[in-house]
Amino acid sequence: MNDFTNNLQIIFSKTGDSQLQRCIYNNGKINIDVNLFDDELLEMEFLTEIVYIRKINQINPFNIGYFNCIKLSEVLEVENNHYTFSGNFISIMKAQKNKLNLALGLNINKYSHMIIFSNSEINLAFIVSEKDAYKCDIKQ
Repeated sequence: MNDFTNNLQIIFSKTGDSQLQRCIYNNGKINIDVNLFDDELLEMEFLTEIVYIRKINQINPFNIGYFNCIKLSEVLEVENNHYTFSGNFISIMKAQKNKLNLALGLNINKYSHMIIFSNSEINLAFIVSEKDAYKCDIKQ
């Protein structure tokens, strides 16, 4: 299901210097509204059980950033159908800084991707499955 990654990367390529307007997590669903640089609105909804949200000011420049979709199997090791990580202290700290620690120990059949919103640091990260329904609509 490489289409999931490709579809999101195409949409997320438009999010450079976008403004996070709303991010609400409730009952296993995250809803996100983002103002794109060309005055379009990106409305997204994903199913997720694992979310990291850093408290940020909802004003410029703190809420300006970009989205990225990371295929977990490409950045983490897999052992017994679960994501794992090995490395020296520096590698482990870098993985934690990049919020990859959210996926450690998760089953590869249930969770496939991590979506992040970042600027100088990661402000939002959550784990999703490419098998779950999601919504990404761009409106004028």
